[in-house]
Amino acid sequence: MLMCSVAVYAEDQQSVLVKTEPITHKEALTFSISGYGTVYSNPVNTMNVNQPRSGQITRLNVTAGQIVKRGTTLFEFATDPNVTSGYTQADSALHMAQSQFDSVKRLNAQQLTTNAQLAVAEKALTDAKSALQAQKALGSEIALEYVKAPYDAIVSGIFASPGDRVQAEKTVLQIAMRDALLLRIGVQPEDVVRIRPGMKVLLSPVFDKSRKLHGEVCEVQGTIDSQTHLVDVIVTIDKATSYGLVPGMNLRGEIKISGGNGWVVPRSAVLTDEKGTYLFQDDRGRARRVTVNAIENGEMTVIQGQFDPHLPVVVLGNYELQDGMRLRESNR
Repeated sequence: MLMCSVAVYAEDQQSVLVKTEPITHKEALTFSISGYGTVYSNPVNTMNVNQPRSGQITRLNVTAGQIVKRGTTLFEFATDPNVTSGYTQADSALHMAQSQFDSVKRLNAQQLTTNAQLAVAEKALTDAKSALQAQKALGSEIALEYVKAPYDAIVSGIFASPGDRVQAEKTVLQIAMRDALLLRIGVQPEDVVRIRPGMKVLLSPVFDKSRKLHGEVCEVQGTIDSQTHLVDVIVTIDKATSYGLVPGMNLRGEIKISGGNGWVVPRSAVLTDEKGTYLFQDDRGRARRVTVNAIENGEMTVIQGQFDPHLPVVVLGNYELQDGMRLRESNR
């Protein structure tokens, strides 16, 4: 009788007291890759403001960083007198060519001039019209122009001062479309393979996490930044939620990654060691170790892997288990 008791005691020592729960349902397997970045103006929607003719900046109405509405006067520009005189000369030349053509045409009708003379006068008139049109295209007839913002914008740079004389096409200032903003987020290099253009991004200011903005990945860059040692992900910011953002502002971004569907288990069922993430299932009273991919979702965890969804998972006592150990249910 004594020998029998010892044998039972030895067998009990090889089993572990555990609690198990069944796997009941599936959920979408999603997780986030987060990073911090800086808002900047989309270069595609940035415009250099200049004039097609030389002249002088008589007044500058804005400062760098200023937000301006469409139609706001940016600066006042006085056309160079030499340019204005060029328009006056072209206008006079046109009147003279027109008068000459009318005269030759009248004489030609009386057969007092040749058709060749009429053609020459007509060409001179055409050339004079073209010359005046070119002067008008340059705005040479405008002595003083109020240069206005073509759309709601941010003044991102100023390259001239009041009183400066500027040559034609010289950039006076630069503006960026107000609601065309991008965000550059730095992420860990190993996360880049999971990120694709078109993925949704949840954004929030670093110092105001209660405010939620929305964006979308538009580009994943292919090099590691030498200073941050991160890979930059470019995000377009939804215009509907971008009000109040300015270039240079810091935001936190969470890129939403979809991993398909997975089975839901209690968080306590999933363990991690040097071999990876795993759990134990009760396979007819024996512990069966299974490697899984797991994403935490509150108190529950969504898993994927080569496990049997019909077998319960160990939720308590699993830290003591090894593969193949005997199990004893705590509720038995």
